[in-house]
Amino acid sequence: MQHPPRDERTRLARAVDFALTVLVTWLLTIIAAQYLPLGLTAAKVTVIVIMLMELIFITKVKVIRSKALDIHRDIWFSARKCRQNIYNIKDRGEFAQLIKQLLEGLAPFEKLINLNPGVNSTIDISGYLRNQKIGVMCLNLNGEEQRVHTEQIKGFLKEVKQAHLAKGIVITSGSFTEDARRFVRRMNGRVKIFLIDGYGLLHLAKRTQHPIFTMEKWEEERDIRMTGKEIALSIKENIITSKKRALLFTILGVVFIVIAALQTGLFSVIYLIFGVINLFIGLTGFIMRLLHKNELIFD
Repeated sequence: MQHPPRDERTRLARAVDFALTVLVTWLLTIIAAQYLPLGLTAAKVTVIVIMLMELIFITKVKVIRSKALDIHRDIWFSARKCRQNIYNIKDRGEFAQLIKQLLEGLAPFEKLINLNPGVNSTIDISGYLRNQKIGVMCLNLNGEEQRVHTEQIKGFLKEVKQAHLAKGIVITSGSFTEDARRFVRRMNGRVKIFLIDGYGLLHLAKRTQHPIFTMEKWEEERDIRMTGKEIALSIKENIITSKKRALLFTILGVVFIVIAALQTGLFSVIYLIFGVINLFIGLTGFIMRLLHKNELIFD
């Protein structure tokens, strides 16, 4: 369950980022159009159509990525809730019963039985996996930082051999030490041990659609108000946190001014206005970033 990427910028900051992408794409299209072997009217029509298609394509990509991020966030948020629910299970037998229900949701597992082991026993569940008898050890460590060690695996392996089982499975809500994983990888012989850590357990709960893994929506505060300070901070977020964005604004400004010098009439004025605005934002971004360099934790 990989953590989803975080984007704590305001909506306007993300909108500016989108507009900047569109403007850069349009700029490249306009420059490329100068070399098209077409008449003036045909070239304009072609450029307009291409720019419209680019806008639709970029918008579609942004929407798809946004939906994918929302799904990722929902799954990650639901997995956090599920993990906490698992940690809240204090009784060993109750945790083993949960594991039994999860394994029963997978077709290869059959005739699973909870053994209710004693203090000195390690096998919590027995059953069959593809007609081979298996034993399962369930360890709820109540914390992802807690790990299962090699000695615990060796003790479980010894009991699996004594019971003449073909395979053993260790399932934990925590993780395994590297030594434990290395020990399992180097094992030779008839008996094979499989390890499932906390992330695998969450994946198993989601895959079997167990009630302990309920899909929930990502909780995020949404404020629809837009103040002048928020607008200013949105622009600041885009140009201070990234030197590349400030550079793009500067390049756009220079290019628009150059195009304005080559045009006449109303188009020249429009290009000049956009050029001055972008050049001002870009240069301001470089200056502000230099002044706030020591305040940035990550550069």
